[in-house]
Amino acid sequence: MHRLLTASLLLMASFGLAREPVAPVTRTALVIGNARYEQAAGPLRNTVNDARAVAATLKSLGFSVELEENVTRDQLLKALLKFRGTVAGKEVALFYFAGHGITVAGSNYLLPLKSGYQPEGADDVTLRLMAETRLFNVEQAVADLKSGGAQCNLVILDACRTTSLARTGRTRDASGTPGGLAEMKPPAGSLIAFATDAGQTALDGDGANGLYTEELLRHMRTPGLTIEQVFKRTRAAVLERSSGQQIPAEYSRLVGEDVYLAGAAVAEPTMPKPEPAPVSAPVKAEPVVSAKLGEEMLKLAKQGHDVECIESLKLLAEAKGLGVTEQIVEGFQILLERVKDTLKKPDLKDSDAKAALQTCDLVIAALPECLPGTHPKSNEFLAKAHNRRGDSLLVLGLADEALEAFNAAQPLAPDDAYVLYNRARAHLALGDVDNARVDLQAAMDPKFKQPTARAMAEKMLKEMK
Repeated sequence: MHRLLTASLLLMASFGLAREPVAPVTRTALVIGNARYEQAAGPLRNTVNDARAVAATLKSLGFSVELEENVTRDQLLKALLKFRGTVAGKEVALFYFAGHGITVAGSNYLLPLKSGYQPEGADDVTLRLMAETRLFNVEQAVADLKSGGAQCNLVILDACRTTSLARTGRTRDASGTPGGLAEMKPPAGSLIAFATDAGQTALDGDGANGLYTEELLRHMRTPGLTIEQVFKRTRAAVLERSSGQQIPAEYSRLVGEDVYLAGAAVAEPTMPKPEPAPVSAPVKAEPVVSAKLGEEMLKLAKQGHDVECIESLKLLAEAKGLGVTEQIVEGFQILLERVKDTLKKPDLKDSDAKAALQTCDLVIAALPECLPGTHPKSNEFLAKAHNRRGDSLLVLGLADEALEAFNAAQPLAPDDAYVLYNRARAHLALGDVDNARVDLQAAMDPKFKQPTARAMAEKMLKEMK
């Protein structure tokens, strides 16, 4: 499935692996993800996931981050106005938008929710007027951010323009393609990056994130890469994974010293070369780095520092030392158990559910990087994360998204009656009594080894009658 615009205005600085004394925050970000569009524009699959993943990564890189989801034009304008007040004097600033985007009369626009934008049949003047009053001009966002006073500006447009709003005759005439964003010239001190060449479509990934954002986040976390190097590596990875169908492009007018996203590379100290050990008595190196990283990861997991814990899990997976896999399994187990405990609170608040939802999203995104799919715990953890994600969404009143989460969990855990019971709850919340009854009857099957879940399903089914 194709997904449309992810527009990011990213301004990044360094973050080392070693923990330094807390310094004043010199990086600030506003991250917005729009997915729940009306039918005319088309709802999106990965955009909110992209925004959450970007927000989590930026926090780990030292940014102060404000995350907003599914905003209207007024909400977007208010959020940007508030954000602009935090930019002055900062070394780096970021505005990230994931959602639909189109080109009208050569200018790029972000689509808010409930925009009421209906271009079909409009003349050129009316079309531009509607775009200016109902959409959000990317060029204006760039200008506002630049005037805010940050030292370095980065604009990223991750665009996949397959919305019917970009396929009218008028918008084709404006952009020269059946959708597509136009090139933008960055102001001094800025870089504008496109997920693909102007006028082309970008691809969704197979997982929770879009292809471009997935690769961008991976390289953002790599120490020793400048901003320009991050985008070069991202372009190469996207080009390879898309078999040449998608070629990211960027236009830079950055000035001054290099800016690193995950810290400058630190040269290894030159050590005297040790004498080779006798063949009869080989010396086995102790995995000191892996052990220390594993200890810190578990500490972060137990303290509830989920973002930092996930980053440590990824670093631990790269270390591949003795006992690493066992530590990774324990880390994910702690995170998922804490989500379970949170959702069992008798006084559960929306803020608790949102925190649980974020943890589940982090786990779902990180698991493929940290545990091979063949590991016996991989599917188990993934199923639990989707199931508890669905629980969180039900608490927040998002039954349609909860149903998607339970649908993702069920094939991963076909022997789990709780998933069927929870999916029945989602069906009921959506008014689908028939499918709820089917799931409840299935959950009561004696083959399931969760008597509590079977009993809950039986009770709910009786109450329905």
